[in-house]
Amino acid sequence: MMSAHLKLIQQERGSTLVVYMFILAAMAAVAITALQTITLNLETTHSHKKGRNAFYSAEVGLDLAVNDIISEFENLSVYTTSAADPSSDANGNISVANYRNYAVDYNITNPVERFLYQTVVGNTLIYHYAHTFDIQANSTSLIDSSRETVNEQIRVLETPLVQYYIFYGGSGNDADLEILPGPTMDSWGRIHSNGDIYIGANNSFNLRNYDTENNLSPHSMVAAGNIYLKRKNNGSPYSDDKVYIKTSNTGTTFSPTQNIAATINSVNEGTEETRFNDYLLVNEEPYSVPSQTLFKRGAFYESRAGDPQRTTIDGITIVGTGGVGTGNIEVYVSRPNPSTNVTDLVAAMESSTGVSTGLADAITETTSAFRDCREERNVDTTNIDLNLLELWYEEYLNDQGLSLAGDGILIYTSRSPDATYTNSDTNLQAIRLMELDATSAPQLSDETTVATDNPVYIQGDFNTIDTKGVAVISDALNILSNSFPGKTGCSSGDKTNATTTELNAAFFGGNVPTPSNGGNYSGGLENYPRFHEKWSGIDCTIRGSFINLWTSSQATERWGKSNVYNPPGRAWGWDVRFQDPEFWPPFIPSIFSVERVGFLE
Repeated sequence: MMSAHLKLIQQERGSTLVVYMFILAAMAAVAITALQTITLNLETTHSHKKGRNAFYSAEVGLDLAVNDIISEFENLSVYTTSAADPSSDANGNISVANYRNYAVDYNITNPVERFLYQTVVGNTLIYHYAHTFDIQANSTSLIDSSRETVNEQIRVLETPLVQYYIFYGGSGNDADLEILPGPTMDSWGRIHSNGDIYIGANNSFNLRNYDTENNLSPHSMVAAGNIYLKRKNNGSPYSDDKVYIKTSNTGTTFSPTQNIAATINSVNEGTEETRFNDYLLVNEEPYSVPSQTLFKRGAFYESRAGDPQRTTIDGITIVGTGGVGTGNIEVYVSRPNPSTNVTDLVAAMESSTGVSTGLADAITETTSAFRDCREERNVDTTNIDLNLLELWYEEYLNDQGLSLAGDGILIYTSRSPDATYTNSDTNLQAIRLMELDATSAPQLSDETTVATDNPVYIQGDFNTIDTKGVAVISDALNILSNSFPGKTGCSSGDKTNATTTELNAAFFGGNVPTPSNGGNYSGGLENYPRFHEKWSGIDCTIRGSFINLWTSSQATERWGKSNVYNPPGRAWGWDVRFQDPEFWPPFIPSIFSVERVGFLE
């Protein structure tokens, strides 16, 4: 019996051991599974991290590609493809040496020709040239096997600034726009400031949606900062019943309207923008604008006048001092070959050697042409008759078996010897656009852009016959009337009497801004064109744009000297013909923005 009992106990112990071993095996299996799961999770997390790092590194390639494209546009050159970059490889890829242990490269192609594109700005439609680019960016780890490829399509919007009536595009203190006219001023068109807007009127300022011929016009007032009914230089307020904005874009009567509050800022932004139906906006994005350096000697505009690199645009370059043919003024044209020297032909006004055009001189020079009492200096001028110059150019092309290219003429002119010139000599060096002969007229052959690094003086009616789209780009804009005889002194008695004068053009240039801590008033928009005569009771009519992109670097004296001029009647407004892209002159300074059209990982 005892033996059987012991045997039973041993059997039970054996069964317990087997059960125990099963439990240990099960626990081990669970532990191994858990360990495998943890290891797998760690590997998955590590793999995900590597994938994310590769993705973010590839995205850096996209960002670098976009920066390349935009920087080219901001220099006013149209980006093409990465294959055109001398740093690209045989496949058109541009490589980044090492970004956080990843080799990054990108490739840019341009799959679609540029096209016109519309967007809404405030409560108005505005045109852009749209340029589409496909970008592929790759990242390859330098320490493991991770890699990533991402693709996106972007659209660069090039917005020619002739679509604005007033555009102040500086930065900081220089960005502020001041509009403080004494007499009533009716205006129409888009107004933008990269800073604050200081506005007021002794009588009234009216922003409406139609011009003097009842042509409908877009209109808006937009500030990257705030809007104030006061003077910037001393803070003195203006009445709150003098500045009105039309709150619709229909009809040609000045109704309905709203008058501007004393201050419009972030506190009342929502209610005020609603009250104006978004025809007035504050705290909007500022824009980056082209630099003044593009217009210096040897820079972009002189280079493009010599070789526009666009078969539909003609170029003419007029540089130097001392007289055409007999001195150091040289003239070049872009056809039949880039920078063809035609100085002797222009000096003789011949279309080809020995063949006279019968036209009077198109380019002359005058030393101490007149006294500029704001700058307190005599002015030496290169005088250019655009009508005669372009008529000569047409005859010159005809002798070459050619005709005008069709999309306009870019003219670069300068009296500066080089890009470092500050124009601080005894006499101010300047360009004067005027009629040089009784046979001439205020007329041009094609859309025209005139660019210079010097101050410009426009004497007499300008672009009033068979009006073309024209842009004048300069250090500072000066207007002389049809009757301006010259000026030798700067006493009150030396002011000559102006006569009615009309100009049609978009003006790009600089001013001398009101200091940030107060002091001398800049003269405001109403004195963006600088005057030098007694205009009392006489109208100066301007249809076009007033685009202030920089602080004047050559004509730098302040506004406000009483012996300089008496103000004209300001019949100014946007030229509604700039709504038509066919009316745009060539190589217009523009602003740029980027839209993402598509993305694929």
